[in-house]
Amino acid sequence: MKIGIDFTHDLGYSGIGTYSRSLTEAMMQIEPENKYTALTLLNTVPEVRKHFPLQKEISYAGIFPDPMLFGSLLKKKIWKLHKPIWKKQARKYDLVHFTHQGFFISGIPNAAVTIHDIIPIYNKTFTSIDRTKLSATAEKIKHACYIFVPSLFVQNEMLNYFPECEHKIKVTYEGSKEIYHQKPVDHKIIEKYGLQANSNFFLYVGRYEARKNLENLMLAYSHLPEALQQEVKLVLICPADKKSTAYLYKRIAELGLQKNTLHLQNVSDEELVHFYNKALALLFVSYSEGFGLPLVEAMNCGCPSIIANCSSLPEISGGSSILVEPASVESIRDGMMKIIDDPELRSTLSEKSLLRAKTFSWHTTALETLKGYHEICS
Repeated sequence: MKIGIDFTHDLGYSGIGTYSRSLTEAMMQIEPENKYTALTLLNTVPEVRKHFPLQKEISYAGIFPDPMLFGSLLKKKIWKLHKPIWKKQARKYDLVHFTHQGFFISGIPNAAVTIHDIIPIYNKTFTSIDRTKLSATAEKIKHACYIFVPSLFVQNEMLNYFPECEHKIKVTYEGSKEIYHQKPVDHKIIEKYGLQANSNFFLYVGRYEARKNLENLMLAYSHLPEALQQEVKLVLICPADKKSTAYLYKRIAELGLQKNTLHLQNVSDEELVHFYNKALALLFVSYSEGFGLPLVEAMNCGCPSIIANCSSLPEISGGSSILVEPASVESIRDGMMKIIDDPELRSTLSEKSLLRAKTFSWHTTALETLKGYHEICS
């Protein structure tokens, strides 16, 4: 098969960027006889190439103008140029795969898309769908020849709101990088970021945005007795722009958490694995997740987790986490107290997490995705 994969986006360390790179690498290992092409921006071929240093099965096509070439002023106009280029290029392949739903181009008969979640069409409280936002997603579903989703939760939501996609939707659970596994903690890495070698801490990994529910997470932590806050710190590994970072620091100060809360950015995989192995628990209480890569990364390290009792998280956890009500500060706080007070519970959750983590691998994701590709091409 000749397969074109969209790499015009997420070249950094976002969840979707990890998905695109890890899936492509695993598919090349399973079916090296296919011809894989990374389709990207004119000036980003070297950046994409560095993610596949040993793979000879992939070629690169930097054919799309960079929307930010002239700053934000011409961004929308340049994006519009991508559509005719995609339509012309797609004819060269048996299929093209848009790994980010936000970049999907309609009107291409051999185009598959991964829909990671339908969060963009939720209302602001993530409790119901905003009907006025349905049309854009409906357009993607109408024109995609195949749809990959990362969980049964997303599939069920899709079938609920878009039942017409039933014949072309497939669940492909995602995986975790091999670097995430149980290992002795390198305390020099922990100390590098301002923690003591013997520090205990709760860990959050993810973006700073409303659905991630950092507000209630921090509120719950602030409700712990001050002595416990001194004993168990809060570490937020959270990329954010300057404006969001300033607001985050403002909230930390307003809640009186400056002494016991640490906000980190640009933590590499090689360093993050030590935080997972050291943490008392991962705090992941999002209002909605299509999959939740940090949860699977933590599980692979045997790190217990406190998760929201909604969306895909209970499905992915498979009974290996403490479930809390994300809208309830008291519920989140109680989950933290259980972790702090009960070493035996932490040990049990760690063992369950390691067992459950074996369910998820990029090899399995790639196998199931390739099955979908063959259905498209048959």
